[in-house]
Amino acid sequence: MAYCTTTDIYLEAGTSLGTIQINDITSMITRSDAEIADILTIKGVSAPSSSSLLKTASIALTIAKIKRRQSQELSRTNSASVGGDISYSVSPEAEAAAYEAKAKIAIDQYVLSINGGVRVSRVRTSRCH
Repeated sequence: MAYCTTTDIYLEAGTSLGTIQINDITSMITRSDAEIADILTIKGVSAPSSSSLLKTASIALTIAKIKRRQSQELSRTNSASVGGDISYSVSPEAEAAAYEAKAKIAIDQYVLSINGGVRVSRVRTSRCH
């Protein structure tokens, strides 16, 4: 019951992933989907066989795992100098955290859609005087 595929990951993250191979990505997807199922269980919602929101969450969690692994393996540095005064810096950890936040939002939106959205009650103020 994978919510996303390796193709989805390559489309979002690109194919230059350092030492990460397709089998690694498949394992990361499996782990991300297990995390999603655990979160849904805690929230009292059954995991569906497919959902576009949970696909988004799966892609985001998997890419977060890729960013962390690249950082740990040093296959993706925090900064580089291209030459002269041209340089750049990135934070793989900040990128991973941003992807995890995106996944959390997608999961929360899925749960909200299953639970019927936000319910609002009207309060009659004419009798509250």
